[in-house]
Amino acid sequence: MTERPTPLFSPPEPDLSTPLITVDTRPRTDLTDLLLATAAIDHSGRIPARRLLRALDWHPDQTTTAQLRDQTITIRLDAHSPHRIDSRHHVFIPAGLRDLTGIRTGDTVALLGAPQLQLLAVYPVRALTTLLGTPVD
Repeated sequence: MTERPTPLFSPPEPDLSTPLITVDTRPRTDLTDLLLATAAIDHSGRIPARRLLRALDWHPDQTTTAQLRDQTITIRLDAHSPHRIDSRHHVFIPAGLRDLTGIRTGDTVALLGAPQLQLLAVYPVRALTTLLGTPVD
């Protein structure tokens, strides 16, 4: 028998003529104006954030969107979102994100405002205790 076995899968040869695109994942160190507050989430999933919203120059009736990044909820302005900043300067966290992060009615969360990034970050207590290395019950 003179035939050789053939492999089941032969990976394609890489195209070295196309340059690779790299993404800078280093933390940004040029942020100087970070603002911190705490607030309790209400029964409808809203968080009062008047001081931080003023610093971000966000106003009632502007629409926001919330996304999950690791254990942090990030909120940005989004003209296509149905969620509005209410007249009391409260932002809305959708129920799905509250469930994924373990945030319940009455829980206190840490809010971090980054005016240079136009970003409001919501940190549940569970995420902060993980950062500190403290076990959560």
